[in-house]
Amino acid sequence: MIARCLAGTLLGFPLAALLLALLLHVLPNHGDAFLIPALILFFPLWTAFMAGAYMFRSGLRAWLVMGTANVAVFAALWLLRLPG
Repeated sequence: MIARCLAGTLLGFPLAALLLALLLHVLPNHGDAFLIPALILFFPLWTAFMAGAYMFRSGLRAWLVMGTANVAVFAALWLLRLPG
């Protein structure tokens, strides 16, 4: 139980931040206009990831899935920022 709680808390935070950063990066030039709504959306999204961590069968699976999601979103954001 504690492993799922920690997975949701520790991996949900960067996952929520990375998803919102990816959203702001993908939006056209109006991305600056969505900065405040994205910041407001951050906490409910992080809370959803914390609650969603309890849907996994084990803490290990929660860590693996949420860790993989973090790596995938970070890689997508990194690839979008490459020049060219």
